Amino acid sequence: MTEPADGWLERGGVRLHYLDWSPEAGAGRDAPVFLLHGLSSNAHYWDRLARHLTTHRLVALDQRGHGLTGRPPHSPAPADGYAMDELLEDAAFAIVELGLEKPTVVGHSWGATVGLELVGTRPALASALTFIDGPVQSAANMFSWEEAQRFMQPPLPRFATLADAIAQSRRDLADGWDDDLEPFVRAGLVPEGDAFILTLTASSRLALLRGLYDSQPDMLWPRIDVPAVALLARGGPASISGWKEHGAALLATLAPNVEIRWFDTPHDIPIFAPAEVAREIERVSSAAATSSDL
Repeated sequence: MTEPADGWLERGGVRLHYLDWSPEAGAGRDAPVFLLHGLSSNAHYWDRLARHLTTHRLVALDQRGHGLTGRPPHSPAPADGYAMDELLEDAAFAIVELGLEKPTVVGHSWGATVGLELVGTRPALASALTFIDGPVQSAANMFSWEEAQRFMQPPLPRFATLADAIAQSRRDLADGWDDDLEPFVRAGLVPEGDAFILTLTASSRLALLRGLYDSQPDMLWPRIDVPAVALLARGGPASISGWKEHGAALLATLAPNVEIRWFDTPHDIPIFAPAEVAREIERVSSAAATSSDL
């Protein structure tokens, strides 16, 4: 697959940046794939996965507050600019404007929630859903908003140099790290004085977290009527693992048509197991193509 092309769209005064990978020469007409990254991430998060999906057109959106979309003057105004409805309108707008006719929607973490909301509320837009280690059940069922802020809104990092930021990511990802992730790290930073900070600001992050907290996956899952799979990571704190187990059991009851696949990796499944994630995306995409032919 070729390197991705940078592209821009404008909606409501906000310039939305995206990466666009073309399928390899001679590839068939596989359904396009629309990629939604997680919180404090950016479109380059999908670089490694893209190398395993060479027969599809892939488009990865820099969501509001992230990557190049999050850099002034492209970022939205704080007041209501980061509401879930705005994120969904951005995604729907990109799908239509870029001619991604009924793509497979893939989201990771917070982006998985956005993807679930998108497919659950706008079913005509997508042909399949791959939900990667997002909150399977409503966060409001588990803890209060005050409790959520305490562990979902840690202090944002500040780095003296780009090398320091890369070194921190290397430590965080451990065995998942390789130098191919450097563009991903760089795309999430902006200079501030003599240091580097995340593109995503604390106020924007809090607004996005509120949308995540208020989302109601329990009500959305039964509305998913396209081929769908939830990929969940076993790695992580025991409290989070227990929450995931409970959510998976609930999902099996709410939407038995949604498949569940467990991965023995940390949260960043596409980083640690890109080939396996690609196979799951191919599988639901193929299932969608088969059902559309019936």
